[in-house]
Amino acid sequence: MVDKKILVVAVAIVVVLIAAAVILSQNGKGNDGPGTDDSDKKTYSFTDANGLSHSVQVPIENVSMVHKYIPVFMKILGAEDRVAGLDNKYGARFAEFFPNHYFIGSYSAPEGETMVDKGSKVILTPVTMGLSNADALRQMGIEVIYLDLTDPYKIESNLLILANLLGGTKEVMDRYSEYMGYFNECFDFVKGIKTDSTADDVFGLFMSSSGFYQTHQSSAVKVIESVSGRCYTHLVDPNVKDTVYFNQDKDVLVDVDNRFGLDNMFVYRNDTPKENFDAFFSYGGALDYSKLTCVKAKHLFAISTDTVNGAMSCISAILYAEAFGADTGNKAEDMLSKMNTAFGLRYSMDDLLVEYSDL
Repeated sequence: MVDKKILVVAVAIVVVLIAAAVILSQNGKGNDGPGTDDSDKKTYSFTDANGLSHSVQVPIENVSMVHKYIPVFMKILGAEDRVAGLDNKYGARFAEFFPNHYFIGSYSAPEGETMVDKGSKVILTPVTMGLSNADALRQMGIEVIYLDLTDPYKIESNLLILANLLGGTKEVMDRYSEYMGYFNECFDFVKGIKTDSTADDVFGLFMSSSGFYQTHQSSAVKVIESVSGRCYTHLVDPNVKDTVYFNQDKDVLVDVDNRFGLDNMFVYRNDTPKENFDAFFSYGGALDYSKLTCVKAKHLFAISTDTVNGAMSCISAILYAEAFGADTGNKAEDMLSKMNTAFGLRYSMDDLLVEYSDL
């Protein structure tokens, strides 16, 4: 006959075990993130922006990432608690958004050991910036996924991949749709503006921090050309192929101006408009770029770096339309304000487009 005391103890143990199981099923388990159980995972197969095939368990958790474009979109999709590893240069700028963050070293060669120690099995990286240690990371069991969230013409498809990596939940997809709504509203607004009178204007896009000019193969230049004008690199090197950055002799701009007229110049990348303009003129040196047509015609513009590529690149289309003479009212500021409010971003609405003569 079973001892009653033993039976009572056994029943109590079973009750405790059942309660513990219920708690685990409700709260998730391990370090995979809040509310995530392995039984809730599903396999997502896709091809990334670098042409690499992946089959990963989603939703992904404890995600590492490098550079500045992908963290913004993680914020837009409401995945702040999924972000963990950030590089200590570009990613560090967004650390305040991510409560679970830690640093994984250089953006070009992140520390795989730190990731493995922290349980991070996935790293997201821009396709435009290769990792020097991607193979080593893979050998450690880390999934290296390339996304192009820089090029405005590829954002929609790559953001959809990211949304699916986050599980494709209704909340994530709603935020994806809301962002794409704002994105398309900006470009649709510009499509309704007539810029025929400036369609043949010649322009350049200068990355002042490096002394590079972007060619007509650049997505940022293609945005400008979708608004109006044509990049001067069509004239000096029509077969530029896939070269995005053009490090040229300093007298090329003078020659283009003398032969065709350099109507507009856009500069970006330094912190302030003045720094951008100073870098442009310094690059010209003794050639005195102040004599260029674009400067004399007051068509030298500093454009906000945050709007040239990435999440806010849709705003740049409005700014370019304004530079080509269109009346855009406060559309750029209004759209930036809407996205700041909707997604908790903090982009400045100051100095979005500054004409050199305004300083």
